[in-house]
Amino acid sequence: MKQTIIIKLEEMLSQPDASAVAHQMRALQKEYQKLWTAEFETAKQTFVDEGGKAKEFEYTKHPDDVKIAVLFEKFEKKKKEDDAKIAIEQTKNLEIRKEIVSKINDLSQVSDNIGAAIKKLVELQALWKITGAVSPHKYKEIQADYSKAIEEFNYKLSLSKQLQEHDLKRNYELKTELLEKIKGIKEQTNIKEAERLIKIYRNDWEDIGPVPNDKWDELKGGFRAALEEAYSKLKAHYNSLEEEKEANLTQKKDLLEKIKEIITKSETATGNAWNNLTNDLVAIQTEWKGVGRANQKENDKVWAEFRALCDVFFEKKKVFFSAHHEKMSEIKAIKQDLINKALALKDSKDWQKTGLALIKLQDAWKKAAHAGGDETKLFNNFRSACNHFFDAKKAHFAAADSAFETNLVAKEALLKQLLDFNLSENLSENHVALKQFSADWSAAGMVPLKDKKRINDAFYNRLDELYDKMNVSVNEKFMMQFKTKLERFINGENPEIALKKEADYLKKQIDEVNDRMKTYDNNLGFFKTSSKGVNPFLKEIEDKIAAEKLKISDFAEKRKMVIAELNKLKPVEMAVGK
Repeated sequence: MKQTIIIKLEEMLSQPDASAVAHQMRALQKEYQKLWTAEFETAKQTFVDEGGKAKEFEYTKHPDDVKIAVLFEKFEKKKKEDDAKIAIEQTKNLEIRKEIVSKINDLSQVSDNIGAAIKKLVELQALWKITGAVSPHKYKEIQADYSKAIEEFNYKLSLSKQLQEHDLKRNYELKTELLEKIKGIKEQTNIKEAERLIKIYRNDWEDIGPVPNDKWDELKGGFRAALEEAYSKLKAHYNSLEEEKEANLTQKKDLLEKIKEIITKSETATGNAWNNLTNDLVAIQTEWKGVGRANQKENDKVWAEFRALCDVFFEKKKVFFSAHHEKMSEIKAIKQDLINKALALKDSKDWQKTGLALIKLQDAWKKAAHAGGDETKLFNNFRSACNHFFDAKKAHFAAADSAFETNLVAKEALLKQLLDFNLSENLSENHVALKQFSADWSAAGMVPLKDKKRINDAFYNRLDELYDKMNVSVNEKFMMQFKTKLERFINGENPEIALKKEADYLKKQIDEVNDRMKTYDNNLGFFKTSSKGVNPFLKEIEDKIAAEKLKISDFAEKRKMVIAELNKLKPVEMAVGK
């Protein structure tokens, strides 16, 4: 028997991790102690039976006993060394976790780029999950610091969103006030002043930032209607000014003669002269814009001649400044590159990341120089690619919002059915009915975020109330309510996080019970070897061990259910292990 113990001890010493077999070693120690005690008592009894006195008895250890003692001592030494290594690793992990907490605290100063801050937080949370264990003495403290940092970040993020909502509301108020001013233009008797106010108000309208989405269509319609009314007043005024149109025609013909003079001068113009002539022509173009319209037929004729003369001038200038073409080609190449990048992104379904990327491309487009004659064509291509993505994004979220509202109606109806439901005398039928309510609730799908907590709390609170009223055993009732708790997690805002926390909590409970059972086992071994006859303390410890085993079984079964639900949320290759 001792040789078997020696073989087992040598095998355990060959294991790389002493902690992994420590419980086996403790069991072997108890087995050996029991064997050694039996041999000792037998030898002592033999000595007395042969006429010796018990107090004079001396027991000489067998060489196997000496060897076993040495092996036990080696194992204890090895375990201490392994424990020291583990302590070093736990210290290292603690420093990593402290650094993660520090970085999350830095993130809590939420910047304008909220998306980047959230992305960084997700990365830090992922790093936290894969970081190894720390000392049990430090676990609660570092975990509390981590939770506090997460809460601080979420609080600051909420404040940032509130500020954005305040800006949207303020912009809506400003545009509403401006809309009333535009409507007041119809009372203006001075036509020129009315024209001036329209320009000012249109510029002011564009300068004011965005408003809430649900207010924009109505506000935009009112803006267009008010502008149309203001322009109608101007149109009615000018329709009564036929004589002014004749004067306008004469003025425009005079401007055409001035352009012809500029073209004549351009035949011998140098670089600086071209700039001066261009300024003169631009001034004429500006003056032309300020001259009212002539009669339709004559207006089209002078406009065609005006445009043709301007084209002649600028064509001559284009020839003169041929060297400028190379620079223009570079600008076109830059804008074509922006178009190509936008085209590559237009079919993306990563709404947030791609949206930010396209906004950056739009900023780059604004900063790039004008591309000359190709500017409109290039811009239309660029805008088309951007609009393709943003239109798809708008349609996607519009469809999602519609579906969520439909789901909300279904869940409101299901909640009313549950509130009106009464338990029958048939326990089996009650089980089936409540289970069907839960299944129908899950199948109804997601609802708008603003209604999610309210309707889920109402549903699950009523479900718990019905389970409490059912005439079932305490254990069965607890298990049904635990299943309801899981359903609440699954239908909550962050099901994966909630389920992982629950799994960790149950694992912690199992570990704590196991630790207590180790203590009870040690005490049990002590009482068995040191006491004789019936010992009430021995019976009490055995009862405690039996109770703790039942707790472990209950916690393990619940954790198995949590892990199963977690695995449903993940692809097969990422399923959570037991």
